[in-house]
Amino acid sequence: MKNSPKTIIGLVGIFLLSTSLVVDPTIQLKQNAEQEICGQIIKYSTNSISAPNGDELPAPTDITVNPVTRLIMVESIRENGDKVEFETQIESIECTFSEKLMSGRAEYKGYVPKPDGQKDPARLVFEANDGVVSLTAYAGEEKGISAKFTKWEIINAKPAGNNN
Repeated sequence: MKNSPKTIIGLVGIFLLSTSLVVDPTIQLKQNAEQEICGQIIKYSTNSISAPNGDELPAPTDITVNPVTRLIMVESIRENGDKVEFETQIESIECTFSEKLMSGRAEYKGYVPKPDGQKDPARLVFEANDGVVSLTAYAGEEKGISAKFTKWEIINAKPAGNNN
């Protein structure tokens, strides 16, 4: 049986098309892991923050980033014992964190709502390097506080009514 050139070209074309659709599973797993960590609720904790002028201030602080509700909750205690709480509404997220927060960064742009209805622009940039996550916060274009977090945890959000 003799195959015509059109048949051979057609078979080669189908082969090339089918092999080009195969995805390297290691690449797919890496992309899924990065996307997964970027979609998780992460709580960062530190015992001190740095003021814009570089002075380190003792201030136990927890920052919880929830990309699902698009909120960042900041809870801190000042040196005088006053408790500070506020949230930032996230408008955009750019995240390239590695699976275990060993590298990459996440940038959250949004605003801090004020009681009078005004919105203060905010940008929080988290950068991971060897498992240490640093934060630089900006109010508009002005550099605000910064911090280093060696402690962070992924919060498992369970749906209401689920006691498992």
